[in-house]
Amino acid sequence: MRLVQLHVWILFLVVLVIFSCKKTDELTDFTEADEILLGEKLAAVISESQNYAIIPTEGNSIPYGYANSRLLELVNSSSITKGEDFIWTITLLEDESRQAFALPGGYFYVTTGMIFYLENEDQFSGLLAHLVAHINQSHITERLFFKYGVNGLKNIATSGDPESLNEIIEDLDLFNDFIQLSRASELQADTLAITILGETDQSCESSGIFLSRILNVQPTQQIALINSHRVEESRVDNIEAAAMSAGCDTSIDAESANRYRSFRNSLP
Repeated sequence: MRLVQLHVWILFLVVLVIFSCKKTDELTDFTEADEILLGEKLAAVISESQNYAIIPTEGNSIPYGYANSRLLELVNSSSITKGEDFIWTITLLEDESRQAFALPGGYFYVTTGMIFYLENEDQFSGLLAHLVAHINQSHITERLFFKYGVNGLKNIATSGDPESLNEIIEDLDLFNDFIQLSRASELQADTLAITILGETDQSCESSGIFLSRILNVQPTQQIALINSHRVEESRVDNIEAAAMSAGCDTSIDAESANRYRSFRNSLP
């Protein structure tokens, strides 16, 4: 009987090793170029959708210039591994909901509701740093693997099938219930955000400052964002502790609020 059990366990381990190797091969087959292509196709769907009120870049060079300069400052960090290849661009949306999200390849979206809710440049940079970290680590792409598989997602990115792309947009449910990322992914994003911000003029705990803002003032109005990113008080405390441990600058520039106010006032 024990011999039979031993054979079963050996067979199980062999199958596990084969499966693990196959999974690794599949994961490495989805390249950065595939992520860029997928993001490009998804961004095109959003740009053509009636569900997103995109603020045009034409005639709005000041708000777009400010938002993208904040983003580029972050992605120029030495810790960003995909800085040269990804698109890294922000689209501003005219919408009163407090929401922000990012797509594979570096496509970022922020609503006016979120922009006017935040109080200063550090909070805005904290939001962007958090999203940058998720995109740099391919967290959104990895979550999509669970439903579509690596090869399936690669085929969608390559073919640009409208039905499949719209299905992904619906799965992401960008405004109401964005896909929930794992605690491990959120921890990784928090750690990388601190490092990224440490190379800027903003407080290196700005991502924690942003999350605290989301939690402590009328949280019911951003419940989807809280749930999808697993935001809780202990997490904010952990970011503050990690920033202190890193020894980076946690101070907020006295002009942070004024610069951000000018940005908000420049919106149409």
